[in-house]
Amino acid sequence: MAFSSNAQRSNNNNTNNADWKAQGFLNFYLPNRKGERTKLGAIPLKDGKNNEKLLREWIEKDIDAAVAVLMKNIVIEYRSATPSDDSAFALPG
Repeated sequence: MAFSSNAQRSNNNNTNNADWKAQGFLNFYLPNRKGERTKLGAIPLKDGKNNEKLLREWIEKDIDAAVAVLMKNIVIEYRSATPSDDSAFALPG
């Protein structure tokens, strides 16, 4: 009887299942001190998620026009990952 660990089974499943792969990316850049741009991050667009697939298909119809529309409509918000005391559960006792 052959031994197969959970990690081995998981790796085999990931090899056969490409759902985790993105079909496109929204890349974000900021200017750097050399007058060039440095990548800040990216958002993967996966066809397995309906809204992301719709967005990717819409962008790919006319990339320049779509990027212009996104730039006019995007909202950027910063949220700290550090929890505050006010966000703690109000437990009795």
